[in-house]
Amino acid sequence: MSWIAGDLNRAQLMGRLPAIGEHFQRLHASFYPLSQLPPETMELCRLRLAQLHRSDADFALAEYPVAAGKREQLQNWHSAAVFSAAERACLELAEVHAMDCGAITDALADAVKQHHGEAGLVALLQGLGVFDGFIRLGLIWQAAPAGGKQHG
Repeated sequence: MSWIAGDLNRAQLMGRLPAIGEHFQRLHASFYPLSQLPPETMELCRLRLAQLHRSDADFALAEYPVAAGKREQLQNWHSAAVFSAAERACLELAEVHAMDCGAITDALADAVKQHHGEAGLVALLQGLGVFDGFIRLGLIWQAAPAGGKQHG
């Protein structure tokens, strides 16, 4: 654990930040009930960010149920038959976002919009920003994630 987090998990750390902690956790959870994008797709994108950032703790979380085989095949989403074209479009955009959100092209955005419309694209981009930030903070703090169920 880092000197910032000590032995605290993220929920405990957020509890020590009363001005932002609870609000940030509610914001994080607010993306799953959005009607613009299926919650499973949002979760797949969060999990892919966790993989790309090498956050085993975030990947271990199950914020929303994912169909059998998808979690295990996530690293191979390009070729694994368990992913739909809509999920692939979102996962591709998520990968670029993780590396450099400024590198997201019109073609990547259009691929997401083809399946989920402009509102779906906006929901995805907002979710990715929050998830990415939360994962990166966890890595900096070296705190165990909290707020979701552990995937077993």
